[in-house]
Amino acid sequence: MTILTFPEGLRKKIAEDDFPHIKFTTSEKFSDFQAIHIFMPQGIASADGATYGSTNLGLLGAVAEGTNTGNELTGSDIVGQGIQKIKADAGGMITAAAVQAELKRGIVVNPFTTQTFDGTVLRSFAFQFKLVPESAKESKLARQIENAFRKYLYPDTPSPGQMKYPPRWKVQFFAGDTVNKYMPRMIESYLINMTSTYNSAGNSFHALDGDGAAPVEIDLNLTFQEVRAITRDDLYDDNGLGYTNRDPETFKGVTDIGGEG
Repeated sequence: MTILTFPEGLRKKIAEDDFPHIKFTTSEKFSDFQAIHIFMPQGIASADGATYGSTNLGLLGAVAEGTNTGNELTGSDIVGQGIQKIKADAGGMITAAAVQAELKRGIVVNPFTTQTFDGTVLRSFAFQFKLVPESAKESKLARQIENAFRKYLYPDTPSPGQMKYPPRWKVQFFAGDTVNKYMPRMIESYLINMTSTYNSAGNSFHALDGDGAAPVEIDLNLTFQEVRAITRDDLYDDNGLGYTNRDPETFKGVTDIGGEG
C-alpha cells in the first residue's frame, strides 16, 4: 500500500533531521493509501473546554450549609424554607401567599443556587496546509492527498437508503520517527470539514504531458473533531505529568514511512 508524503523530500528530512510533521491514518484499511505524512503547518490551536449549569438546592442546601458550618436551622430559617416549598409546590410559580409572606418579613428566600458540572466539550482541531508542488510528480502527489481526505470525509452506501459511517482518523504529531509530546494529543476523530482553494496567489499550472494541467498551489483546510468528549485519563499518566501510554499504538514510532508496497 502507498504511504503518501508531502513534500516529496519529507521522507529524507524525517530520516536525517527529525523533521516535525503530522501523520494521518484511518481506522479502516484502504487500498489507495496506508498513511499520509505532511509538514507541520503554522498556527495549530488546541481548545479545551467544559460546560457548567446551575440548580437550586432549596431546603437541602440550607440543611447542608447549616451542617457544614456547625449551625442549626432557626425558626426563621424554617419559615423561610416553608415559603420556598410553597413556591416549589406551585410548580415554580410564586403564589400570592408566598409573595405576601416575603413582603411581610422583608426577606427573600435564599434558593441556594449552586453550579453543576455537565461535562466537557468535543474538541476540534483545524489544520491549514499550503501544498506548493515543485514538479509534475509532486502535483500528482498533492492531488492524491487531497482526494484521500475528501473521499473519506464522505460516507459509503452499502445499500440503497443506508449510509455507513466515514472512517475515523488518527492524527499524530511526530518529530522524526518519534511522537512529539510537546504537541497536542488527539484521540480518534472524524474529518468534519474540508476546504480546497486552488491557485490563491496566481493562476499558473504544471503541464502533465497530456494528463491535464495541475494548479501550482493548493490551500487545504481540514477540521477534525474527536469522536467523544475526553477525560483527564485520555491525556495524562497516573502522575499527571505526561501523556498516557494507555494506547500503545498511538506512541509507536514511525519505523518505516517507506514508499509504495
